[in-house]
Amino acid sequence: MTRKMIEHNFGEVQDEIGVLPFCGPCVNGKALMIVDAPTYDKAKEYVENDPLSKVNYYIDRKIVKVEEATLENNFLIDDVLTHLSQKEA
Repeated sequence: MTRKMIEHNFGEVQDEIGVLPFCGPCVNGKALMIVDAPTYDKAKEYVENDPLSKVNYYIDRKIVKVEEATLENNFLIDDVLTHLSQKEA
């Protein structure tokens, strides 16, 4: 699957395969961009080069690492149970 990331300068289009699996506005006026990046610095580069970031459309930008819950990792249930047991202690 090929996703297009449009660069702000002169409307050039750069092909990025699998880097931007999801982005879009939220009903609360904010937006969500999910990028697949090998490092925090690379994720930051993607976010900073986003056309809307370049024109400061989204003034407050936060990069958060997310661990995907999958069948292979039991949907992170062990982590949830550990967190809940520590919370009760």
